[in-house]
Amino acid sequence: MLDTLSSAYLLDFDDFESEPKLPSYTCQSSAGCSTVLTGHQQRKYKYTVAKSMAGPGISLTVSGDSRISNEIPAFMEGGEVAGLVQISVNNGEDIRAVHVSLKGRVLTGRTSDAVCTFLDLRKTLWTAQSGSLETHRDSTNEYDYIWPYSLVLPKEVAISPVDGGKDQVFALPHSFAEPGVPARVQYELIVSLEQTKWKWKRNRRIATELGYVQSNPNWLTGDLSAVATFRAGADANWKALDFSLTGNVSQFQLRTVDFHCTLSLKGPLCFARGSSIPLHLRLRCRDKQALELISSPDAVVVQLNRRVNYRDVQMCGGKPSRWSSVIESMGVATWKIHEETLSEEPALSCYHSALIGKLKLDRDLVPSAVIANLAIEYFISVHPFSSPAFQPKDNKGALLLSQMVQVTTNLLSQSEHE
Repeated sequence: MLDTLSSAYLLDFDDFESEPKLPSYTCQSSAGCSTVLTGHQQRKYKYTVAKSMAGPGISLTVSGDSRISNEIPAFMEGGEVAGLVQISVNNGEDIRAVHVSLKGRVLTGRTSDAVCTFLDLRKTLWTAQSGSLETHRDSTNEYDYIWPYSLVLPKEVAISPVDGGKDQVFALPHSFAEPGVPARVQYELIVSLEQTKWKWKRNRRIATELGYVQSNPNWLTGDLSAVATFRAGADANWKALDFSLTGNVSQFQLRTVDFHCTLSLKGPLCFARGSSIPLHLRLRCRDKQALELISSPDAVVVQLNRRVNYRDVQMCGGKPSRWSSVIESMGVATWKIHEETLSEEPALSCYHSALIGKLKLDRDLVPSAVIANLAIEYFISVHPFSSPAFQPKDNKGALLLSQMVQVTTNLLSQSEHE
């Protein structure tokens, strides 16, 4: 489920066209929020602020996809952000225009240089020049005036590179904000009111954060039963990755042994969160006793690692920005010995064993994404084997193998978010 940073907040501002350096995440006590579930497809959210001497009352209603909306309204790829704007005015108060906008940003720091706005949808609901305000009277009498609005989310956006060149096209990234990761992806819906030109009355806006979920209707999930019919080199749907391992075995006598290994992943290398990645590991060695030590489910360490690359502005001291990374383990594979373990290959004068495994993908993983100054990437990583009687010859922290995979989200079912 999407993490929420805030619900709604009210800000005063002087110019609708101006871009704040960094959106506020503080929920003002004067603003209220209520939600109403309106069937399987939509969940209605209403954010309000009472009118005061400083300005009119504002109500923003937005309907999110009920399958993925929880604390904040959320939307799928290609969805429509729609709802109502209602305002109540003081006697003699002058409203000049009403605007609604939807912004998508990648934030990697606290300065304007660290904000990349990749999405900026704007719609003017009314201006004093377009017609009488009285034609927008709220028939419910809950507020004085009312406007419906609708903004359709594009599936892709084009961004101009910082160093020039042709525009690059990116899919809209999934909402992203996690503790310990400076980079985040934020979507924000804003309603702004232009008021009188008098300097003592400032323009106002009310805003709320939105969630965005990528959708991939042709998603592929792993099937562990496929491993049972695995034939090395015979199944074109598997991707075989070779690597070697050298170390010292201390059992009975100290000796150096070499292992030749093949890790096979069910392909194509694109997996939906909430599914499992099927794995097949084949080990070959001339030393039968050493092979027995390594061919243990507890000895094999295969993880799903996530790397978040972001353009770091804060740490550059005014110099051109550099790329920084945050790498974390997002899951560990579980293994069991295959029935063909410790078979002998006379032609090669060696023994071989095999293990089958699966790597469960958490249903809340943020999908893979690349856009502007942010990249979220996933890798299947093989770490040095762990066995009391075996010591790897190379650096114990060095990866034996790393293979990028894509993590996607499927067309979400209700059960995924219950």
